[in-house]
Amino acid sequence: MPGIVAGALCAHPPILLTEVGRLESQRVRTTAQAMRELDVLLAGHPADLAIVISPHSPSSMTSLPVRHAAHVAGDLARFRAPQVRVEAIVDTALVTALVGDAQRAGFALTWAEESDLDHGVVVPLYSLPQAMANKRCVFLGVSGWPLARFFAFGAWLHQRLLGRSAILLASGDLSHRLTPDAPYGFRPEGPVFDRLVIDALRDCEWERIEGMDPELIEEAGECGLRPLAILLGAARAAGLSSKVLSYEGPFGVGYPVVAFTPAAGVFDIQDVARRAIETYLRSRQLIDPPQPIPAALREPSALFVTLRKGRELRGCVGSLRPTAPTAAHELIRYAVASAVRDPRFEPVRMNEVRDLSIKVQLLEPAEPVTDMATLDPNLYGIIVRCGERQALLLPGIDEIVTPEQQLRAACEKAGIDRFAPLQVERFRARTIE
Repeated sequence: MPGIVAGALCAHPPILLTEVGRLESQRVRTTAQAMRELDVLLAGHPADLAIVISPHSPSSMTSLPVRHAAHVAGDLARFRAPQVRVEAIVDTALVTALVGDAQRAGFALTWAEESDLDHGVVVPLYSLPQAMANKRCVFLGVSGWPLARFFAFGAWLHQRLLGRSAILLASGDLSHRLTPDAPYGFRPEGPVFDRLVIDALRDCEWERIEGMDPELIEEAGECGLRPLAILLGAARAAGLSSKVLSYEGPFGVGYPVVAFTPAAGVFDIQDVARRAIETYLRSRQLIDPPQPIPAALREPSALFVTLRKGRELRGCVGSLRPTAPTAAHELIRYAVASAVRDPRFEPVRMNEVRDLSIKVQLLEPAEPVTDMATLDPNLYGIIVRCGERQALLLPGIDEIVTPEQQLRAACEKAGIDRFAPLQVERFRARTIE
């Protein structure tokens, strides 16, 4: 087995590289950072082959062009950066076999005209040196096929490559019509298209892309949908899942970086919380928990979500009692609340989300405390109440080591006089990873 073991949708703006953009490259530093993350991620999936699809490579209305020269190269001289150059070795035996096998399977592949590698290839390959090390390549263009045909070809390609180990890079930007100063001007369909694609990739609900309105696609002025469709077809056949590493559009063009890796089959707490925050910041919508929900999160539970950026606290909000049907739903709700509704802090910004560390603690039911000697700040959190005022402190706060300190801090947090008549409860909290 394995076929396609990993892949990515890669934005390809030359300005991403400082050799081209210089100071202007700072405006796409989020994309550059995501590409560095992607490089490490893909390098962790051993493969001897890279399939690279670019919408700016030779194309045909009826056939999918394939490069067949043994050695290919390209640079960014047209962007005044000739020093940005990549070279690659083509797996000529494989591409020869692919053309014949694809034609017999009903997919028209043809030999591409000889030409230098385009920026849709050069930018991703230059940005992914670890992932591309020691790999032979297959370079594909695009054609005028219907979108569903690209999905089908991707699925066929994965099956055809069983026995090899390959990564698949779909090079492409999204809409070029996001703002009035965008390359193709503004169309309202541009932002709609990008939001639909990114949300579908984030939620791993790729059928929403497969069923897109052709008029929406046309008006969006995109360039990456056909390479992406091949990748999605292959990823579905290979059992991969998509993870959006970044998306931004500072120049009126949507720049996505999306990793496709084997579905882990586990509920990744950090990933779910980040996705929840990013989706809410972008659309003011709450995501649904990915399936399957792990057993530890299937029952209702109160919980707290703590966000830190380095050593700096950026938010900590939670529930005293369950407010959602499952702890997984509670996690999503309070990850967002910690990011945007903790009154002690400014709301988390989109460019901060990737830098957050996220701690999730499930709260066991609280029990009344009548003897302060039974408190232990390392083992128990406490809830204090007096009239309408109340406050909660989680266990394990570094600065609090005695019950007296814990009680005093809780009263200060609630604005309660320490010597007022108090109701005190204690609870255990379990950190979930």
